[in-house]
Amino acid sequence: MRAAQLVSAAGEPQLVDIDIPEPGPGEVRIAVRACGVCGSDLHIIDGHIKTPYLPLTLGHEASGLIDKIGPDTRCSVDEGGRVLVNPIVVCGDCEACTDGRTNQCPNNTVLGVVGAGAAAEYVIAPAGNVHAIPDSIDFPTAAIMADAVAGPFHAIRTAGIKAGDTVAVFGLGGLGLHAVMILKQVIGARVIGVDTYKSALERARSFGADVVIDTRDEVPSRRIREETNGGVDASFEFVGRSDTVEQAFRSLRPGGLCTVVGVGTEKLHLDVTVGTLVAKEWSIRGSYGYVSRDLDDLIRLVGDRDLKIEGTISHMVSLEDYNEGIATLRDRSKNPIRVVVQIGPSR
Repeated sequence: MRAAQLVSAAGEPQLVDIDIPEPGPGEVRIAVRACGVCGSDLHIIDGHIKTPYLPLTLGHEASGLIDKIGPDTRCSVDEGGRVLVNPIVVCGDCEACTDGRTNQCPNNTVLGVVGAGAAAEYVIAPAGNVHAIPDSIDFPTAAIMADAVAGPFHAIRTAGIKAGDTVAVFGLGGLGLHAVMILKQVIGARVIGVDTYKSALERARSFGADVVIDTRDEVPSRRIREETNGGVDASFEFVGRSDTVEQAFRSLRPGGLCTVVGVGTEKLHLDVTVGTLVAKEWSIRGSYGYVSRDLDDLIRLVGDRDLKIEGTISHMVSLEDYNEGIATLRDRSKNPIRVVVQIGPSR
């Protein structure tokens, strides 16, 4: 089969021919139909996310068909069934797993980071990591749901956002735009979008943001407090920068909650006194990944058209053009949102 692999550190991915893998006990083989290209893939290629071995088949946002079920394996989907793949592989035995917080499993691995990923014609996954998708969801959409939509969905759900809340979304790339859509369509919140790129702001407005703020023109936290007469009920940071986290934190009303989803290496230096923190009753938290229930609920919402996420896949490429997809994601002038590798029919 063909696969896009990172063969050497700091090298460009290569399209290689390798043996088709066989599923073992507890595993299934998926004939991949679509695989998203994510910012995490860039971090792996650039060496910012370390992998335990090379070569490594990239890709962690996958959908396709169950091609083969391994021996002694119980799977909720029959061979030939349409599925998306949860790339977060967990132990199932630790306290976090038994408590339903599988995203906090200390033994977790991620397909395309540790195990072989899905930028290939076939991928192996644990049987418990596949979720059936209805015919109403095409494969490219299903692929990005397994990360770019599920991550914001989990963050919003666990933050307790409710209808009528006013929420600020900092960073309007793929994750942030999906957050805007979920907040508007599923929750019924008022949304303020914040970014530094005009194209991102325009897209956010077209996807439902009530107000957009260009950080090049004004201090966003100050504008938000003016716009809301005191601050937002909640804010979400999808950038992973210390200064952006601080702005998201400072945009809160008394009693507000800031949720950080963006991943970065900078240390936080929130310029706020202990007294102010106490008096305002501000809270800040992180949100990582998602759990199986998030995917099941998302599949229902998208399948029933209660959440419409069309328009966020901005570029499609073939497996042969995987490096073109990587270059597109890097090139801001092309205004990428989500880039998807299509391998076979879209349905």
